[in-house]
Amino acid sequence: MFTVIEEELLTRDLGSFNTQHLANMAWAFVVLEHSRFHKMSQSGVKLLQRVLDVASRRIDEFALEELRQLGQVTLATRDRGSEERESGFALLVKDALRKHHGDQEIACPTSSQLHLQVASSLESLGLPVHNEVKVFEGVYHIDIVLGAGDPEDGSNKVAVEVDGPTHFVQNTRQPTPHTSLKRWLLSREGYAVVSVPFFEWQSYQLAEEHKSYLVGKLREVGWDMRAMAVTA
Repeated sequence: MFTVIEEELLTRDLGSFNTQHLANMAWAFVVLEHSRFHKMSQSGVKLLQRVLDVASRRIDEFALEELRQLGQVTLATRDRGSEERESGFALLVKDALRKHHGDQEIACPTSSQLHLQVASSLESLGLPVHNEVKVFEGVYHIDIVLGAGDPEDGSNKVAVEVDGPTHFVQNTRQPTPHTSLKRWLLSREGYAVVSVPFFEWQSYQLAEEHKSYLVGKLREVGWDMRAMAVTA
């Protein structure tokens, strides 16, 4: 089915599409490629490249949220460690995001009560905690980053995502496509990703239980607590 749609779109004048349509189309292809239901066909690869070619010529027309979508596409398609990570379309998107933000600081999301509880528990373990860390000019904010050094550099860092109800498909414990994509993209950037779902956190009541739970989560991703702990 997807191949039929892709081949039909290849016959269209993509230059006539508005910026929202272009951003949505590129983002949808990345979500589908990440999913277990679809692997991009040859026509899909060709269509995505045409969409990005059109987007690159019209980059100044995109609104902020559309640029963030394109930023996610860039994170998904560029190779980690490649010199192309900061050139071509990736650089165009990054520069456009920087232009939108101007000299102002990128506004951080308001931390939820659940987020603050998790951060407090991590701090009580003696870990270096960075809250609401922006990556790629604010394409994403990571709830909590653990580890010394620049938190925007994913090397030897843990990204802790505190996932409330909106991060899951309604009435299930299945992450939404947006949440799954974010976790995958952060892992591509070098972060060890830990999810703290609200339903797991709420199953514990005592502070020591929460700390033991977090230690277990960090061990699952192979993180050495002693190496991570803040030195006195």
